Parts: sequence; structure tokens; C-alpha cells
Amino acid sequence: MTSQRSLLTVERSLYLAFFALALALRLYQLNAHPLTDAEAREALLAYRLIRGTVDSSAAFPHSPAYFFFTYLSFLVFDASDATARLAPALFGSAFVFLPAFFSDRLGRAPALFVGGLLAVSSGLLAAARSADGAIIALFGLGFGLGALRRYLAAEASAWLIASGVLFGIGLAAGAAFLTGLFIVGVTSLVVIWVNSDERSALREAWARVWGQGKTFLMALGLTALVVATTASMYRLGLGALGASWMDWLRGFALSASGRSPQTILTFLIVYEPLFVVFGVLGAVRAFRTAHRPAQRLSWFSLVALAFVTLYGGRTLFDVIWVSAPLAALAGWVLAEIFASAWARQEWPLIAAQVGVIAALFIFSALNLAALAEQARANPDFSQGTLSISGLSIPVSRLSYLYLSLLALGLVFVVSYLFGMGWSPRAARLGLTLGSSAALLCVNLSAGWGLTQLRANDPVELWWEKPTADGLRRLVQVLSNTSNYAVGDAHDIQVAVQAPPDGALAWALRGYPHAAFVEVLGANVDSPVVIAPFDELQPPEAQNPQLGSSYVGQSFPVRYSLAPAQATWPDQLNWLMFRRASTQFERVIIWVRQDIQQLQTAQGR
Repeated sequence: MTSQRSLLTVERSLYLAFFALALALRLYQLNAHPLTDAEAREALLAYRLIRGTVDSSAAFPHSPAYFFFTYLSFLVFDASDATARLAPALFGSAFVFLPAFFSDRLGRAPALFVGGLLAVSSGLLAAARSADGAIIALFGLGFGLGALRRYLAAEASAWLIASGVLFGIGLAAGAAFLTGLFIVGVTSLVVIWVNSDERSALREAWARVWGQGKTFLMALGLTALVVATTASMYRLGLGALGASWMDWLRGFALSASGRSPQTILTFLIVYEPLFVVFGVLGAVRAFRTAHRPAQRLSWFSLVALAFVTLYGGRTLFDVIWVSAPLAALAGWVLAEIFASAWARQEWPLIAAQVGVIAALFIFSALNLAALAEQARANPDFSQGTLSISGLSIPVSRLSYLYLSLLALGLVFVVSYLFGMGWSPRAARLGLTLGSSAALLCVNLSAGWGLTQLRANDPVELWWEKPTADGLRRLVQVLSNTSNYAVGDAHDIQVAVQAPPDGALAWALRGYPHAAFVEVLGANVDSPVVIAPFDELQPPEAQNPQLGSSYVGQSFPVRYSLAPAQATWPDQLNWLMFRRASTQFERVIIWVRQDIQQLQTAQGR
């Protein structure tokens, strides 16, 4: 009994450690970059409800659940970029506990592996650091199914009520929950079709839930109602929920324009290589060993991948429906391999093999990096020179690629030789350890670049048009101008030619006298005017026809990838260093000339 309690304590401690890691990755520098237009639209609605300025003419939130939890966040803390992303970050961090609900089928060790992988998933990390309700939908569906399984195992009404509450939260999250529900439904049909004996088990589970259907539906409906309407303070939330469902249905139209399927697949391969490689291996092992839970995860991954590539209204947030089951498969197969090949006396041999494999992976990466640098310096790949002791030898620059591929091939050759000469079991474990460590490093590096180093850079794919840091500099200039003009950092009158629900509107939320207009005309005489910058016109032609004379300064506010025909050297540069041509949209802040002269005089 003592050993069992000790094991449970260690298990729970590891889950808490994974939660702490997930929390740190999701909360660190959460406000490092400004909200994008899509994020600002959702956050502004919650902010305006706090201020009492939201009305029936305002646009509906895409995710009423995000709206509800962000409203609570703004109510407790100040409205900021960080608090606008706080609720998804907390839900995304808590997601690492989900495998514990399925540890009786996966096994305790595999469930722990899955929890650790969920903490470092690039897709889940990016979704949890975005002001969006997709991660809330994933949380509600995943934990709702977990609580439902606990009810079916113990028939405790508390678990059924908890399941209804969790499904209600997910349902209120909007269209993303319908995506998950659709994938679960199709997966269930496939599983029943492939394994006919599953039909009776599902029928029995349905009968037991239906027996207390009123309790379940009451918990689900009441939770969805409270969350969607923000405890009846935003009664339009039900309309918002219906509108999000209609948008999801319209996504099936052939004319729907979402992110390209190539972008989805590229993101999975480049940002989640550990999950893709070992997820596929896990799927193969699941069908070879007839492991039913892993088979269900495999079908779920395939259905989710088919959906996100075929669905017309796809967004990059849909990647989470593929990443999560792939992480589960990868964690399961890694735990299975480690458990089957564990032998203490072979660890020195395994360590030697892992060292050789690590050196080969590093050598391969360095050659690819050198090739990318050569491509950047000179696009002509016909030949270069190799200097040895002052002697220049002409060599093909593609030799870097050949050396890289040779090093990767040697990884398998070395593992084969270790297996033939010493122990196949140790060689298998060494190969798994070495390759999983290398892929984990790629995963972590890609996720760190995506969420920290280049979070507002379009080369990271997550956002098509991220907001530039120049927007914050613009607000600082506006604050200084307001201080000089009226003695308060936020009390100046501003005329803004921009949408009233975008990133610029969010940045100016603290300016009560900011008026958003569609067109600037000669009747505009505000001390400050903010207008778009036309890149096709010369700077002297940018001054709008206003009621007074103004002086202006431009700021970049939005980045996007420049349209270009990407060659394979360009693609290699992006893969290794995330280099790509970008372009930006700018706005000009125009300050009335008398205000600018006063500011200049006071600054002397």
C-alpha cells in the first residue's frame, strides 16, 4: 500500500511539473507583441461590455466562451494584451492533465509521456497564446469525454454533471467545438465500421447516459447559456453562438477562403516533427498490436487531418485537432518502446550510440545551415570553393546537401551495426532516444521561435498579417502629444481612418475622444489624425485634405509575406533560419501644426 501511494504521489508530481512547464511557456511574455486584428476584435467586445459601451449594432464575438472568460479577466485585472490572452493560456496549460483521465486504457507511463508532449506542442502552445476560443473548445471536448468515461466506469452522477458542464463550455466556445464534435462523430462511425464489436459497447454507453439524460442535458444547457450570455449580461451571446455555427457551415462551401492546405501540412511537418514521426509509428504499432485505444487515436488523427485539409473555412487553429491525438500516439509509442527495451546493464552501450547519433544529427543540421547561408550569399548553386591550407578547391555547393543526407543515412547504419554487433534491443532504444531527442529539440526550437522570438512575424505562418511593434510606438507618440496639448496622456481628440474593431482600435481603447471615420475630409480639424499610408504615392502626396495644416510621421502597423515565387533555396532559408521577404502596411499620425510647434517649443 505504501509503494502504491508513493507511485501515485510521484505520478501526480510529474503532472504538476508538466503543468508548471506548460504554464511558464504560455504565460512568459504574453504581452510581448500587440494583438492582431482578429484578436483585437474579440478582446474589444469584452472590453466594451466592461465599459458599458457595447450595443446591439456591434459585431458578434466568434467565441462566446472566450468572450465570457476574457470579460472575467478584464473584470479582475486591467485590460491589456496579456489579460486578453490569459484565459486561453490557462486552459491550454491545464490541458496537460487530460491524459490522466485515460491512463487506465493507455497506461500510467504512456499517459505521463503524453502529458509532457502536450506541454511542449508548438501548435497547442501557439493556440493557447492567442486571443481565441479554439483551445477552450478543445479543452471542453477533451475533458468532457474524460469525465464521461469516469461516469461510465463508476456511475457517479457528479462525473456526469461535470461532463455536461465541460461540454457546455466547449459548446459555448463556438464553431471550433463543432469541428471537434464532427471529427469525434466521424471517428466513431469509422471505428464501428472497422470493429463491429465496438457497436455494442457504444450502444451500452449511450443507454447509460440516456438513462440520466435530463441531468446531463440540464448541466450542458445551463452552462452553455450562462457562458454564452455572460451570466445574462450579454443576451446577444446566443445570437453570437448561432452566428458562429452558421459561419462554420458556410466553411463547407467550395468558395470559402481559408488558409491553404499546404500551410496546414507545412506547419505540422516543420513545427511538430516529433509528433508526426512518432505519431505515424504509433499508428502502425497500434494496428500491429491491436491496441484499441491507440487505434481510435489513429483514426481520430486521420479524420482530423482529412477535415482540416478539405474544409474550406480552415484556419491554422484547426491544427490543434491533429496535434493533440498525434501527441497522444507519440507519447504512447515512446513509452512502449522504452518499457520493452529497458535494460540497466545496456545503458553504457545505449549512451555511446546516442552520442554518435547526436553528432550525426548536428553534422547534418550544420551542413543544411551552411547550404542556406550559401544560398543567401549567392543564389547560384553551380559551384563554390573549399579552402584547405590556403588551397582553393572548386566544389559543388550541393555537396552540403549530400553530406547532410549522408549523415542522416549513417544514423540508421550505425544503429544497425550496434544491433548486429551487440544488442538489437539496445540499438532500438538508442535509435529511439537519439532521434526523439533530436526531433524534440526541433519541436522546442520551432515553438520558441513561433511564440517568443518572432511571434509577430509572418514568416512563422501562425498569423497571416500580424501586428507590428510600430503600433506601440505610435501610441507612445500619441500619448506624448496629448500630454503636451491637453495635459493628459489620453484626453486628446483623435480622428482615425480605420475600422473600429481592429488592432488600431484596441491600441486606442484608452482614448475616449478617438473617433473612427471611413473618410477624412476638409471638415476634420482634430488635433491628431491617424490615416493609412499609401505605399504607391510619394511622401509629399500623403497629406490628406483636412481643415488645418498637419505634420506627420509614419509607423508600420501590420506585416505580411511579400508575394514572390519561392525557389528551393528560398524554402531552405525559411526552413533553417525563417528568412523570407516581408512587406508592411503603415499608417501616418498627423499632428496639427500648432500642436506640433507648441510641443517643439516646450521640448527645447
